[in-house]
Amino acid sequence: MGISIQFNEKQQILWNQDYQTSVTLYASGTLKGAISEIAQDFAREHNISIKIEFDHSALLQKRLLSGEHSDIFFSVNMENPTALIKANKTIPVVNFIRNKMCAIVKPSFKVTPNNLLDWMLNPEIRLGTSTPNEDASGDYAQEIFRKAEKVQLGSFNELNQKALRLVGGRNSPVVPKGKNEIAYFITETQQVDIFLSYRTDARLAVLASPSMQIVELPEHLAVKANYGMTLMNHARSYGAMLAMYILSQNGQQILTKYGFDSPLILEN
Repeated sequence: MGISIQFNEKQQILWNQDYQTSVTLYASGTLKGAISEIAQDFAREHNISIKIEFDHSALLQKRLLSGEHSDIFFSVNMENPTALIKANKTIPVVNFIRNKMCAIVKPSFKVTPNNLLDWMLNPEIRLGTSTPNEDASGDYAQEIFRKAEKVQLGSFNELNQKALRLVGGRNSPVVPKGKNEIAYFITETQQVDIFLSYRTDARLAVLASPSMQIVELPEHLAVKANYGMTLMNHARSYGAMLAMYILSQNGQQILTKYGFDSPLILEN
């Protein structure tokens, strides 16, 4: 694959000496389906237990910086795990999978990649995103706005001001348990007409509400998300083995099944 994990001296000792049969993972919620399946396969093969904490990457990063323990950290960007390197808590980050942003659109709207920006700029159209600075999806939405500015002057301010930050923030509206967030805000509460999010999350939203549409971003607005994986300094040996499994062909195939793009596939 062209991807490798380098062990520091402390981790090499753990690899040789630590045979505990459990692993703890901290992972972005956007990885829930894929990582859960990978973990189940790995746990069954090696007869170990795996505990997984799913949350927004930035929140998980803060928890790890505050002293919580995980063997592996999976983030929706490279920045959150890189901050752990600077704090001497982990080894270098691996870009283990990729995602991309898209638009989830209200049923019956005739939106295409070519006219998406016009729809987003329409004063009558309500636009939703995640929360910038608190959730990476919101940061990626800001990148889309910056790209729109290059296409049409004034677009960044207009989109930034109109966007409703409905998920991923400390003060985000509460979504009823069991409801898909995006489907809830588009088809149930009808607070927004278009929502910018990850393609993988869009697929889950459409499963929850099949009448919605997924519209890919045109090339001049396209934003890709590089997901970072890192082993914590005190990762147990099975944690390192699981990290290697995720980089293997089997692990990558499971991730792509859930809509992610494999670096291996993209590079070939």
